[in-house]
Amino acid sequence: MHQEIPDKQRIVIENIMCTDIDGDGAEKVKGFVTIYDFGGEKVFYNTHHCFMSSNMVFVLVFDVAMCLDPSRKREGYERIEFWLRSIATYAIDQAAHGKGTPPIILVGSHMDIASSNKEDQTRLFDSVIAQLNENTEIRGIIKTLVHEMFPIAHLNISTGKQTTYLNVWKKIIEVAPLQSQWMKPVPARWVAFEHELVRLKNESNAILTYADLLEINRELAVPLEEDDIIQFIWKLKFFGSFLCFDLHSKSPFIVLRAQWIIDAFKAIITDRKFTSKLTAKQRLQWSEYEKSGILPVNFMRQLWGQDKKFGFLEKEDRLCIALETLGLLSKPLSVGTEVDYFIVPSILQTADPEIIGPVLDKPDTVTTATLCLRFDNPFIPQAVWDKMIASCIHRFQRLEQPGLDGLKFIRRGIVCLSVDCLWNMIINCSDNAMKVTLFKENTDRSIPTGTGIPLLHVLEFLLKRILELNHQSHLGYQFYLHNDYRFSTDDKLVKLDDLLDTPRLICYGLKGPGWIDRDDLYVWFKDPNHKVKQAHSRNDDKMKGLPDRKLSFKEIGRVSRYIGRTYQTFFSELDCPVELVDQEMEEHRHLAFRSRIAKVFIHLLKTKADTRFLAIADAMSRHGIDPSKLVNILDSNRNVTFDDETSPASVLQKCPSTKDASIISDHVDIKTYFNLFLELGFSPAKIDDFDDQYRHIKTRVKVTAMLEAFIKETDPCPTVNTILLAMHECDMDTESLIGGLKPP
Repeated sequence: MHQEIPDKQRIVIENIMCTDIDGDGAEKVKGFVTIYDFGGEKVFYNTHHCFMSSNMVFVLVFDVAMCLDPSRKREGYERIEFWLRSIATYAIDQAAHGKGTPPIILVGSHMDIASSNKEDQTRLFDSVIAQLNENTEIRGIIKTLVHEMFPIAHLNISTGKQTTYLNVWKKIIEVAPLQSQWMKPVPARWVAFEHELVRLKNESNAILTYADLLEINRELAVPLEEDDIIQFIWKLKFFGSFLCFDLHSKSPFIVLRAQWIIDAFKAIITDRKFTSKLTAKQRLQWSEYEKSGILPVNFMRQLWGQDKKFGFLEKEDRLCIALETLGLLSKPLSVGTEVDYFIVPSILQTADPEIIGPVLDKPDTVTTATLCLRFDNPFIPQAVWDKMIASCIHRFQRLEQPGLDGLKFIRRGIVCLSVDCLWNMIINCSDNAMKVTLFKENTDRSIPTGTGIPLLHVLEFLLKRILELNHQSHLGYQFYLHNDYRFSTDDKLVKLDDLLDTPRLICYGLKGPGWIDRDDLYVWFKDPNHKVKQAHSRNDDKMKGLPDRKLSFKEIGRVSRYIGRTYQTFFSELDCPVELVDQEMEEHRHLAFRSRIAKVFIHLLKTKADTRFLAIADAMSRHGIDPSKLVNILDSNRNVTFDDETSPASVLQKCPSTKDASIISDHVDIKTYFNLFLELGFSPAKIDDFDDQYRHIKTRVKVTAMLEAFIKETDPCPTVNTILLAMHECDMDTESLIGGLKPP
């Protein structure tokens, strides 16, 4: 139902929109325009896709004199063609409606350098456009998306060119309705909220937390409901005026000034010529970073701390989240201790596909057929692949080979990573295609049906999210199979549909001719005729003693230690949606890796997925984890007395008081507190209640309150022995706690 807008809100909206009546009685409405001036240097290309969308008017300014200079013309045309192709990837509805969305206006600058004669300037400008038009692909883009072209001389001197500039602005206003979101309805109540954000943006505020947004909302003439605020933020994400992050979490935040993010990224990827402010040691660090693409956290802080006015260090945590979400930085996956560096994909050295050759050539190496994902659009920006590599580095551990540094297999456009305890993968990206190959070193040369399916689910999810982030979800792609992880100009790929009709087909690549069998297809895709053997581990000796039931919360906390780097494909094996895994892992990034795995498990329990012991044992077995470890997580197989010869029974059986809670809390690893309280018998819902209640309070204070509740509410009274057993299960320092609890 449509609701009448209150008078108070209507006045606010009218003031914001500045509606005037001109002399002819027509309404004039002023709106807000956000202008982005994208830097042309290649090093900044990865930042453009953080803001570009079909909800824009693109004014593409190019140097005509450069295109006419024989020594520079090739570079000049390549720049124009790159930008036209890049913008064209946002053309979401040109085929369906012929609207020309997003609209492009071409502006040819430096006409005064090309010629001083106006007639010659017109002729030369037309010749450059004609040269562009000779390329079939570019001709199609110009025909569909380019709405006008303007030659301009003396670009930086405004005198005498007011008419020209006015004509450019008139054209911008004329084509503005061709943006994808033009005239799309939004709730009127959002207008005042957005205006307040614009006001704060102009006051140079960089970041607004969710708590800030709630406070702003309370001060509005007509506040929004809290659920409405989240919907509003999701919509803002597409508008392009603001950047929104952590929307799935309980603590989303908005970056009001996108330029702040760009400035932060520039500080760590800028050209060497801009590093003159660095000390001699910092220049050496920069040189090492430039060669490797590995950015130590301490060095990053030094770079961000050079100019205090930006406030990068004060907002470091959220800034890193923003840059990682945008795919500009990637913190590598680490199951144990947290790594102290980032990888910057756009800084990585160009890939040499042959680097992995010696590993693949080993006699015991087994490889799958190569899966190739190729976009229908012939042009895909390198930024898409950089972000894909960044996403994989963050979710899969680097390749581990004896005597080899796994970081050497992380390059721009190609990466070798560990998938699980059995398989590794090569991802190779070039132009509009990505190739994926699985390999393992094993005397067992079998490749079970469906081996690649869990990985493909993950990769498709990551690619889908990257395209959504880049406002390019409409880009379609097809799958093929090949016999080589490398690319060549003579590649002949096998179409999946053809393989369904013919059991064996030939392909060509750098290896020469090779055969692809239908069985290769079912490594990556489901075989409709393949009957899955249910619970094949029932008769396995390693499974003896396992109950046929779902895991308890305590058991989930215990089994989480065994999943480790295999978590992506392991949970996919259990039919856990990749989106759920990703959301839980990112939302709880402040917790230890093991606790994040437990969070995913608990969320999985709420779905219809099979989370019984035998199903989990099967998933573990398929991904190279010894399923016999599950026997160790049953209460019936565990010690009930803490093993410590130095502590007398009187200490172990002591019932701690609530006053002891703060002493115990000081010895708790706060990154693993979630698993500790599962082990102590708290339900996940009870832990969540404490998390909500103490959301804005230090974690140590929350842990103390939880321990107090555990001591007061547990009947019979819990003992020091119980707490020590739980801490030992979570790999915490029990020895120091015993010392703290012993009487002097």
